[in-house]
Amino acid sequence: MLNIKHILTLSTLTAATLTAIAQNTGWTLKACIDTGIQRNISLKQGQVTNAIDAINLEQSKANLYPAVNITDAPGFSFGKTQNSTGEYVAENTSSNSFALTANVTLYNGLSYQNAIHENDYNYQAGVQSVEITKNNISLNILTAYMQVLANYEGVDIAESQMQATQAQIEQTKIYVQAGKYPELNLLQIQSQLASDKLAKVNAENQLKLAKVNLMQLMNLPIDYSFETERPASIDSLLNLTALTTNDIYNTATGFLPQVKNAQLITQAGASGVKVAQSLYYPKLTMSGSIRSTGNSLIYNEYYQEGTIGFVEPYPAEQVVGYNLESSSSNNFSNLWSQLNSNFNQFIGFNLSIPIFNSFIAKNTVAIAKLNMKNAQLNEEAVKITLRQTIEQAYTNLLAAAEQYSASKDALTSEEETFNNMDKKFKVGLENATDYLIEKSNYTKAQQNVAQAKYNYLLQVKLVDFYLGKPLTF
Repeated sequence: MLNIKHILTLSTLTAATLTAIAQNTGWTLKACIDTGIQRNISLKQGQVTNAIDAINLEQSKANLYPAVNITDAPGFSFGKTQNSTGEYVAENTSSNSFALTANVTLYNGLSYQNAIHENDYNYQAGVQSVEITKNNISLNILTAYMQVLANYEGVDIAESQMQATQAQIEQTKIYVQAGKYPELNLLQIQSQLASDKLAKVNAENQLKLAKVNLMQLMNLPIDYSFETERPASIDSLLNLTALTTNDIYNTATGFLPQVKNAQLITQAGASGVKVAQSLYYPKLTMSGSIRSTGNSLIYNEYYQEGTIGFVEPYPAEQVVGYNLESSSSNNFSNLWSQLNSNFNQFIGFNLSIPIFNSFIAKNTVAIAKLNMKNAQLNEEAVKITLRQTIEQAYTNLLAAAEQYSASKDALTSEEETFNNMDKKFKVGLENATDYLIEKSNYTKAQQNVAQAKYNYLLQVKLVDFYLGKPLTF
């Protein structure tokens, strides 16, 4: 006849076999992380912000080129207009004014060049910000994934305990019918079965909640058929690194995006100071234009030979001279001929030397320097936070390793105690109450090992992350 230890072992093996079969159909940790990164809205918003930074960078480069514009201002006049003699006559006219203008900054204290550097650093910092978000998503999903794995094992333990109690009921019924056990023993074990069923329901609910949390981090709609892959061997993944916290920190500072992001923001701040200092320097610009105007109405003035008077007292003796006459024409050919003949070219330079500008330059530079100082402090704070986080992660790893080892030792001891209690209970040397208490202790020891194991694995993966290792099994 099988004893309770064999029943528990068989139940665990059965659950492990079913787990191995289901492993090929579940979500891997990598698939969960990739999906979470792909569907995360905050990450997409960060990418949009980074795209804006890229446009700002391109615009700062484009500022070095000349600005060229064409203007064309056609016009039409209806009604009366004043002619060359000052009289108002009814005349419909057309006019146009055309200009091609260009201006370029030749020197402004290297403001444009330093703005390019500043925007370039900001763009690169934005790229690193996106990577920071990806890492945060990955770590959150890792933690949630480990909780799902721990809860899977919690369900397995609850199931095996329920099956073992059910088997013990069948065995106890035989002993009660044979008069070896009092009926109270059977009633107590049946009560324990009800408690085991409740424990299984609670474990399954905890697993459901853990899956919901994981799916929400992946931004997936809830699917109660969702399953994760369960590693075939956990113990082979559990190991302590031989590196010190300083070794891990030095490795992490070389590739983690939060460090690069802080460094780039500091560099952007230094370029921002140079941009502000350009306000102290003269600004030289060059401009040029080609212009022309025309009108369909043209007034022509000319001198016409004719009588301009007479000699007194002889009116018959006329004096011949030239009188000023005028005429006008109104047609489109006049407009185009004027546009062709009225071209005007211009080129000029403008030099602006700052002498006093209400301390705008002085205060702008002071603010830029303070912003750079703040960026330097932020960079220092990021490195301090990273060092402290690594120290905490390494300490947690050591503690998790010790907790897992201690919990396994406790399980071994509890298993021996339970086996001894099981033997005594079978021969009637122990009552059902003490037996069930010891069985409960054995179950708690199993649960403690499961929780400690996955906590240990989580701490191993966290330290691996700071060493640049992929978050996979």
